[in-house]
Amino acid sequence: MNIVEMKQFGATLTDREDGKKTFSMITEKYALPVALDFSEVVSLGSSFGDEVVPKIALMQGGEIELLNANRVIRNSIKRTVEELPVRVVFDVK
Repeated sequence: MNIVEMKQFGATLTDREDGKKTFSMITEKYALPVALDFSEVVSLGSSFGDEVVPKIALMQGGEIELLNANRVIRNSIKRTVEELPVRVVFDVK
């Protein structure tokens, strides 16, 4: 599994357009499956999350692992995927 360091996209990830660009960059650069590492990322907005997390999860069988996500990021992701057929695994490494 490839680990994508999300800090390369910024410490505050909020904008929908940035989320679309990030999704494209991840899917072009990394072979799936991937885990997203949120070390050094302070916050994640639902607009950004909508464009990245569930889309990648669906591409890899409906599941995605998130590493080092703080409480703010975990809460945002939980709201983003609560009604979607995806499973998010939060892991602190």
